[in-house]
Amino acid sequence: RVGILGYGQLGQFLAKQLLAQGPPLGLTLAWVWARDGASLGGLPPALRLPDLGLLPSTGVDLVVEVAHPCVAQEHGEDILGHADFMLGSPTALADPETERRLREAATRRGHTLYVPRGALWGCEDIARMDRQGTLAALKVTMTKSPQSFRAQGWLRERVAAAVASGTRTVLYEGPLRPLCPLVPNNVNTMAAAAVAAPGLGFDGITACLVADPSVPDWHVVEVEVTSVADKGRCLSVISTRRNPAGAGAVTGSATLGSFWSSLQGECHSSQCPHCHL
Repeated sequence: RVGILGYGQLGQFLAKQLLAQGPPLGLTLAWVWARDGASLGGLPPALRLPDLGLLPSTGVDLVVEVAHPCVAQEHGEDILGHADFMLGSPTALADPETERRLREAATRRGHTLYVPRGALWGCEDIARMDRQGTLAALKVTMTKSPQSFRAQGWLRERVAAAVASGTRTVLYEGPLRPLCPLVPNNVNTMAAAAVAAPGLGFDGITACLVADPSVPDWHVVEVEVTSVADKGRCLSVISTRRNPAGAGAVTGSATLGSFWSSLQGECHSSQCPHCHL
């Protein structure tokens, strides 16, 4: 039994998949909750959870968050007290206190906290290199249309300037951790990389965020991996993922299928397309 937190593009897709394809896979949509309860109007009343305080009585095995990092920050500990938790907004973990609380809650109650790979290509290879101690550097560059960014703080002005200029603009380049609270809905792929590579983590991974009006309907993610040097030489791998996306969309279309795959993997396989915390 699966509960979903959030009913935007991704939440609607997962709910539809669970209703249409879940039963043969042994998956049942128990309920959907949204910060704006009015957005659930298209769902049957029996599938709407009006209050997260009712979660313990619903008997869910897995709760999937696809809303906003504030949901995990405010409710994650309570959720992990009753079910496994798939965190679709891992930018929440850029706050060290939130990460500590969620880790301790998962350990204390015997549940598991998962982070889906989302749009992160090469997640398993990155994690393997990190475990083996051969990962020296990791840089993730995300390029989107300026209209796709949901920026906060000082970065909002940079995005507005990029929109006004109509030219390709590097909005940010530096450590990942301080970027996460500025665009929490846009850099979850980068946050997934920090989970896959805890040896580097949020402070060691280099994040580059680019606004480019020439890609109005694409999300481009470039992952650059560098290994520890061996006899003065090192492995270098650069992958580029071009994900079709609607104009101004936060989530690319291919990422929807990636989340659905992660959800199935969490429920059915030890070889899952996500990272355990």
